[in-house]
Amino acid sequence: MVTLRGVRSVVCCLSLHALLPAVTAVRSTNQLAQDTRAAFVEDNAQRAEGMALVHPQNEGTAEEKLKTIWQKILDDKEEPGKMPSALAPLKLMSVFERDTFLGWLLSWFGILEDLRSTFGWHLDYPLPEYPPPKHEKLIHPVGSVAKVSLVWDEATIQKMGYTGVFAKKQENVLMRIGPAGAPKKEGQAPGVSIKVLRDHQESVNTVMLYSLRGQEGFSHFNHTLCNKLSDFRDKSMAEKLLLKSFKTASAYPFTTGLGQWAQNLGKFGRPEQGPENFPFVMCLKPMDDVRTDFARFHDVKFKHIQDQLGVLNPKKIIYEIYAAPEPRTPPTKIGYVQLLTKFHKTKFGDTELFFRHDWFENDLKKKPKWKPHVDDPDFWFEEGAAHFYKTIDPGATDVPRYSGNNAWIGGYDPKNQGEISANLKELVPDMNEAPKSPTGEAMLQTDGGFRVSRCETECSFAYLQQGESSIIHSLLR
Repeated sequence: MVTLRGVRSVVCCLSLHALLPAVTAVRSTNQLAQDTRAAFVEDNAQRAEGMALVHPQNEGTAEEKLKTIWQKILDDKEEPGKMPSALAPLKLMSVFERDTFLGWLLSWFGILEDLRSTFGWHLDYPLPEYPPPKHEKLIHPVGSVAKVSLVWDEATIQKMGYTGVFAKKQENVLMRIGPAGAPKKEGQAPGVSIKVLRDHQESVNTVMLYSLRGQEGFSHFNHTLCNKLSDFRDKSMAEKLLLKSFKTASAYPFTTGLGQWAQNLGKFGRPEQGPENFPFVMCLKPMDDVRTDFARFHDVKFKHIQDQLGVLNPKKIIYEIYAAPEPRTPPTKIGYVQLLTKFHKTKFGDTELFFRHDWFENDLKKKPKWKPHVDDPDFWFEEGAAHFYKTIDPGATDVPRYSGNNAWIGGYDPKNQGEISANLKELVPDMNEAPKSPTGEAMLQTDGGFRVSRCETECSFAYLQQGESSIIHSLLR
């Protein structure tokens, strides 16, 4: 909770006559933001039920949409995006509510990232532009993309009763592979994103990791990856902050949903009535020959993951797909992933192509019997490929330990709030510039921090960072 003093402590001290038009503009912007947010929430609820209007980008066949996206990737001519600043994950380390004036202000200035856009954006590209500013890939920022097919074991799918995209082979699929952040000296945090294009409807997506804490070694194909992850009892300060921040977007930050994968679509993408069924978890187990081949990369720190993925060729089967229908149920094989193209480095894939994280809350609406399991405080400590699902891959697991390499934080590992405050000033250098009043008088006096000399208690806006009364302190406590 931010106090009145905290609200006073934002950007600069303004005279009353200069403040009035600014307040009017802010109130108008705030009201617009609230109205847009309300429509955004309503639209997402409708989408969960398959009732929302289709955005023009999502019209057309899956094949047509894939062709458009793939051409954008080829046009990059193997030019990748840039790895963001090592301090960039700091933008995620705030549990401040963006719907307040202060939250919107900090969001507009790009100081904070609103994680809700990761779940609520329904286009394949560009990256989310609501809430402002435009979303950045601060986690898994650089990777390679290939076209793949998801080939299901028809007998197993029929036995399990899975529907939607599980019901037939999917050939209009994109897979993006990339580490959580720049590799560390001891290893990396591998991750996979999957996008299945659908006729006349938005795509369905999921993301999979081995562990938020990554792995020892650099081979991407060293471990099984799942869309259910484990929590840790020995969380670092950074991990605690990130967990609180992710919980502002979803009550279940260690998973993404699969419910939309089960939607039954008819002609022109219209939802059809009928039973929908989907697994609780889905995992990718590396093919044995691929894992063996990639063992040569175990001790080789890469500059770009393409250094490894470039050896893979079309038609290669790279993963077996496993799924479990219920919590605490061992997964069974339901299919495999086959490459249709080579992997490509791509700036478009890094800065524009979006893989949505579906809210698990929507899955629980369709599978309420899962809720007692996932609401058990101990449940998530036992989840993940390195824990419960190691039955898939018992010979290739190690206990993830914290080494400053959590996938959520991309290697950014502050030890205290003072370090975070100092890093924030480094990340946003404009904060070091004292703004001027219309008369040219300095409105902000810097004295070992962002201190207002004469109107600290009277003005509506004052300093950003000053000891325990700072806005930084308010955001993090």
